[in-house]
Amino acid sequence: MIRQATLHDIDAICALCERCQPDPLPWRQMKKTLTDLINAEDANVLVAELCGLVAGVVAFNVILQLDKSNHVGRISTIMVDEHFRDMTLGRQLLSAAETCLLARGCDQIEVVPSYHKADAQSFYLHCGFKLTPERLIKALAA
Repeated sequence: MIRQATLHDIDAICALCERCQPDPLPWRQMKKTLTDLINAEDANVLVAELCGLVAGVVAFNVILQLDKSNHVGRISTIMVDEHFRDMTLGRQLLSAAETCLLARGCDQIEVVPSYHKADAQSFYLHCGFKLTPERLIKALAA
């Protein structure tokens, strides 16, 4: 079942991130970020729940555009526990995110896949994403 994440899911999502990411953030930082995302008006976090377990998560937000009539959705995270990857949960999470973003006025979705995971880019391409030139990024001093 795909559902809205709640504050009660934070520990389970942090544990999932720890299992799925090669270099996860410290739990305290992950918990703060998840709390901010769950409470944000322009962001959303959905979980895939199986038998009471959080087996997958997708986090996304809406990017408002001044020069365009519609907005862009950005998927910041999508991950599925490796034990459940053959169950199409990634596609279900992506589809649910697409539905939410479409309802919020988005006409396209962007994602920057984790290039350390060879299957991530393949997953997105298989789901209809197209590879475009890289963006220009600049780190800001704190």
